[in-house]
Amino acid sequence: MFKTLRFVGLLAISAVVVAEPDQSAQQAMALGIEQFQQGDYPAARQQFEAAKALGYDSPALTYNLAVTYYKTGDYPAAEALFSRLLEGPNQALARYNLGLVALADGRSAVAERWFQESASQEAPETIRELAQRQLAKLAEDAPSDSSSMKSIAQGYLATGLGYDSNVAGVPDDSPSDRGSFYAELVAAGTLSQPVTEDWRVVWDGVIYGQDYTRGRADDTSVLQARAAGVRRFDQWELGLRAGVSRAWLGSDELETRIGLSLFGRSGVCPLSDWLASCSWSVSADQVNGGPDYAAYDGQWYQFEARAEQNFDWLLVEGFYRWQRNHRKDFQQDEFFASVSPIHHELGVEAIYPVGSALSVGAEVAVRHSRYEDPHQWFEQGTLITQRRRDVRREFGLMAEYAISRQWLVRNQWLYRNQDSRIDRYDYRRHTYTVSLEGVF
Repeated sequence: MFKTLRFVGLLAISAVVVAEPDQSAQQAMALGIEQFQQGDYPAARQQFEAAKALGYDSPALTYNLAVTYYKTGDYPAAEALFSRLLEGPNQALARYNLGLVALADGRSAVAERWFQESASQEAPETIRELAQRQLAKLAEDAPSDSSSMKSIAQGYLATGLGYDSNVAGVPDDSPSDRGSFYAELVAAGTLSQPVTEDWRVVWDGVIYGQDYTRGRADDTSVLQARAAGVRRFDQWELGLRAGVSRAWLGSDELETRIGLSLFGRSGVCPLSDWLASCSWSVSADQVNGGPDYAAYDGQWYQFEARAEQNFDWLLVEGFYRWQRNHRKDFQQDEFFASVSPIHHELGVEAIYPVGSALSVGAEVAVRHSRYEDPHQWFEQGTLITQRRRDVRREFGLMAEYAISRQWLVRNQWLYRNQDSRIDRYDYRRHTYTVSLEGVF
């Protein structure tokens, strides 16, 4: 209750002192402030968005709109707008409010960092006192709040229909040049159990299935179970995860994986003040191929790094992924095919909220692959030996509409274009999926 009242009071100060709406937006701005004071936050948000659409832009409007996003639970949008005010004269106020947003969003470590910054000696006395109270409350609640030791369970369910223009089942194999409609289902669950103030144990499981209308040979099924220990270090969370999974292609077992992963993530990125958050992971799996896929026996290694940043309303995430496969490979008489690639992949994903319920996004990625040993095959009586190298380019578009706080509808189109030194592995592939997704 203390946090909410302080937010309202700060909005009123900002609105009275800074707001100078021009003639075209004056009515929308004034009506938004009036509706906010009456507690009608969705209506106030609409009016502030209308003022912005009419061409008016000022720190007061940015601040007021950010507060209404906070009040309506749109924390990423609120965080993005408050971040725009960090370079202005009210930066101490912006830091304090970013702390409130992070706290409401369940990111206590990030909130603590913002409160510490807004409690500095350079901050105005009022802001400094508010920040110190929040820091004291965080310190008070951390060891004694029994709710912090409660288990947290979450579920995810998605079902979709789609079309694949070039069905390919086995990884790194040539595609079929056949198109097919498909249905898919994803069910996942996570259980997080705190052990101490800094330690928690997390279990998760996933069931995935994709069925094509043109026969069962390329149908895919996956079962996965994992357990992790996670520890908090100041702004970072570090964890060690063990997992096991099994995949099927059609009715045949494709592979079984047993592996470990070391990972870290932070709501702020200490390597760069410019980045909003970052994460990394290092993974290693032992892979055992099914009875008909012994060529996939071997080891799989991966390193992945991700970082994200908000640009006004646009959320951008970039990633780099390195993978190395050391597999048994496939050999029959004089024919040899390597299934042991080294992948380097770079990608960027962006999401833009068009309104309170609708978001659109795009993704671009490039992957370079080099296979350990040269392929070998006969062609017109001549033995050909050539090392496989691929370049895969990927582009996708997405639109999602939130039906409620739990459910959304997602439309996604993905295009992949692979050029290989070995012609049989060239392909062009389009997939389009419409899915219904829910979080519980």
